[in-house]
Amino acid sequence: MVHRKIPGLYSFVKLLCRTLFHIFFRDYDAFHTQFIPQDEPLLVISNHGNYLLDGLALLATFPGQISFLMAQPNFKTAIGGIARKIGAIPVLRPQDAEKYDGTSMVTIAHDGNSIIGHGIGWQLKEGDTVYIECGSFQDESKDPRVSQCYAVVQTIVSDNEVAFKAPGLKWIPATLTSERDINYIKSRKIVRHGSLKIRVERGNTWVGINEALNEQGRQNGFQQVASSATGTIGKFVQKIFTKSPEGSDLTSRLENGAYTGADIPGSVTAPENFHTETTPLLKRARSNIQPMHATPRQNLLRGDSTARLSSFSTTQSSSVMGDAEDEEELISNGHHHLARNNTSGVTVELHTSNNIAPVAPSSSVPESTAVTAPIRPRFPARPCPFQYSNPIDHSMIYESVWNNFEDRRTVAVFPEGVSSDDYHLLDFKYGCTIMVLGYLAQHPSKNLKIIPCGLNFFNRHRFRSRFYADYGPPMVVPDRLVNMYREGGEAKKHACTELLQMIHSAVEKLTLNAPNYDELRLYKATRRLFSTGMKLSVPQKLELTRRIANGYATLNAVTTPAMAALKRDINAYDKHLSNSGVRDSQLTANPSILAALLFTLPALFCLPLLFLLSLPGTLLFGPSALLATWAAKKKGAQAMLAFQSYLPVTRWPGRDVIATWKIVVSLALMPVCFILYATLLTIGVQHLHALNEYYGVVWTTGRLVTFWILTTFVALPTIAYGTVWIWEWQIDLKQQIYVWWWKLCGGNAEMKRWRQDLVSRMPELIERMGGRSAFDVSKHY
Repeated sequence: MVHRKIPGLYSFVKLLCRTLFHIFFRDYDAFHTQFIPQDEPLLVISNHGNYLLDGLALLATFPGQISFLMAQPNFKTAIGGIARKIGAIPVLRPQDAEKYDGTSMVTIAHDGNSIIGHGIGWQLKEGDTVYIECGSFQDESKDPRVSQCYAVVQTIVSDNEVAFKAPGLKWIPATLTSERDINYIKSRKIVRHGSLKIRVERGNTWVGINEALNEQGRQNGFQQVASSATGTIGKFVQKIFTKSPEGSDLTSRLENGAYTGADIPGSVTAPENFHTETTPLLKRARSNIQPMHATPRQNLLRGDSTARLSSFSTTQSSSVMGDAEDEEELISNGHHHLARNNTSGVTVELHTSNNIAPVAPSSSVPESTAVTAPIRPRFPARPCPFQYSNPIDHSMIYESVWNNFEDRRTVAVFPEGVSSDDYHLLDFKYGCTIMVLGYLAQHPSKNLKIIPCGLNFFNRHRFRSRFYADYGPPMVVPDRLVNMYREGGEAKKHACTELLQMIHSAVEKLTLNAPNYDELRLYKATRRLFSTGMKLSVPQKLELTRRIANGYATLNAVTTPAMAALKRDINAYDKHLSNSGVRDSQLTANPSILAALLFTLPALFCLPLLFLLSLPGTLLFGPSALLATWAAKKKGAQAMLAFQSYLPVTRWPGRDVIATWKIVVSLALMPVCFILYATLLTIGVQHLHALNEYYGVVWTTGRLVTFWILTTFVALPTIAYGTVWIWEWQIDLKQQIYVWWWKLCGGNAEMKRWRQDLVSRMPELIERMGGRSAFDVSKHY
């Protein structure tokens, strides 16, 4: 049973979270909280897209008390100590389990499905996780810094052999938890290439980067078109990615000239070498496979153009290191490909670790002839040391959760497991279904409802952005699934899978899912154009945007040239607004001539006054804000540099961690500023003897302490918060002045005509998406 040890601590933490949200977000709210049952056990299930802010968001918006599941190592920190006292439940993850050293060396089978070693059958048992240190062994299927692989023991074959569960040994994904990983990211940097932010290894020149990108365009022929920044395509969210054309279909459409780039989010026309968020990591002389279509100019520049493209997989969430079978196919088929296509008279080399000889072009080699290469081993053949960990007993976690349910408490979980830089839901873990079905199976007479929640952050990385929590209707678990869970075996698995799909679908309806950031902007731009003249509440805007996203999914399945052109024009219009610094709402505003005449000049005089009012706070606290922004962007960059799954993107990466670090750094710096400035001011007041004698004021110790306290906790925080508000007023007033000025001078007439043309084309788009009735949100509250 979980007890909150300090009375009132939960209320204080909740108040602190709400205060932080009032400061950080320009607007935040929670919708449909009236449907949340009171005084009964609940399981709140939410998406996880903004790191630590997601937990704070539930604390700030949920009407009652709530307990969280938190990783056990976090309980060693100050935040973890507070979390424990407000009812957080520790979770031991596989990476946190204690590891034991093996007493012998092991040899890995070629397929990675078993190992052989003296006495390992006595050391290991079924369910143990084995970690094998492979040293400097490298191949194209993994990050070069990764040296460990792991698998779970399925069977003890003999005293000296152990078999693993499918799919066998896997390379451990790179993290920021080891000194080796932290040092490795220093060898990388992020560079800008047009609108892309690309992760490259230090030492690359721009000549090398451009050559690598051009080479990729020639080799791939657009056979991989993007959908996700991290490549984590879940088994329940694959339908999201049908928006992008398939590789084979796209290739044929490019060849016959039918493809114009309309399906590439954010592109007006398809450029010659367009690279989206799945552009692989640019590497410097690390890949063993050299370009297959190298030109004489490339050979001359090879010293500067050694930037290579890695062959990491971007379609599996379980591993970010790729598939060795793809590499073996490339090696075995590469010679045949060269024999048929290399007609330039230049000898092209295909380098491998087996030192295969160069293949020269020859007209006498028939097209059906294929030169095979030896298959490269996936794992080292030499003996390697290993460690192992025992299976984690999650029964204690479930017991803690069920005890909360017994006490009629609410427990919150994030089934995705980790926060993501993506704009769609990841796979959900099965633990949440066991919490629900296990409790109901043990307590047939008890009730337990599931509350889906969608945390919708708009520009989640920015200070003074917007956030809305949308709570869905309570979900009642069907008795049929509970009975299936009691049966055990396959029936239990089917029950968990079906319930997980129900939960995923419920959370998906409360969130806005898009394959990438450009597509998300397209949905919002379409919603603004379609809703011209409508007065919509925030929940109605959210619901309308979700329906438009679903409509585009339907439209992309049967697109037409006219719809593709409209989508392309909407993208171009939205990007033009962004580049011009103009808001769509400014184009729709239509003030009267009298209002423009009366308010323009006074507003112009108010701007300098507001600037002067904000100047003291800006000078005092501006450096802290800049430092917090810099630190947060560094953390976002580290997320991209450290993980192979974070590929080149069209916006600054790591947006899921930036807001958290802005708040964390600000919470550390702002109190220091308050104390420092208050102390300096108190010392200054104490030493103004002449002023004190003139006014007859005697600054006793008590008065100085009171002055210091009021300055630290009242005056300076008020100045800081007031400065934020004044800056917002300046920005809003500046935008309004533009509207009045355009009304007087007829400015932006061309852009307004462009918008009006798009609005006139909306009915056809909406009709093809399902009809106007499908987008009627007037009854949605």
